Amino acid sequence: MGALGINLGSLIAQLAAFIILLLVLGKYAYPPLMKTLDERQMKIREGVENAERASQALKDAEKRVEGLMNDARLESQKTIAMATQAAERLKADIERQAQQRGREIEQQASKRIEQQIAQAKAELRAHVADLSIAAAERVIGQSLDSATNRRLVDEFVSQSRDSLC
Repeated sequence: MGALGINLGSLIAQLAAFIILLLVLGKYAYPPLMKTLDERQMKIREGVENAERASQALKDAEKRVEGLMNDARLESQKTIAMATQAAERLKADIERQAQQRGREIEQQASKRIEQQIAQAKAELRAHVADLSIAAAERVIGQSLDSATNRRLVDEFVSQSRDSLC
């Protein structure tokens, strides 16, 4: 081995030192190093699993939120429909009340008109009676007593009214 430039004593000593170093490292350094690597690998695996679980939880939460949004939309549509129906009923009630009030006003106005017509007829009769008395006094040339004149004219007007009305 001398031709190769290898010193056998030195080689054995280096080989023994390497084997001792390998045994010491294998016994004391390698297990903690492997343990640290295993722990790190386990943490990374847990992180990936947690990320997958979080992603799945997010998807589930998004589905729940979408379901809640759909439920809220349906509920709001129902509420709007109910409010619309209530408004329609209220509108119909108001229209019915307005029509009823209009009929009442029309009836009251009709009664007032009838009263005014009756009053105008009475005033007209009184005026006709006064004119008739005045005309009769001029024709007769004398004045009859007022009560008798009034009675005669009222009878005449009543007979005329019955024949005209």
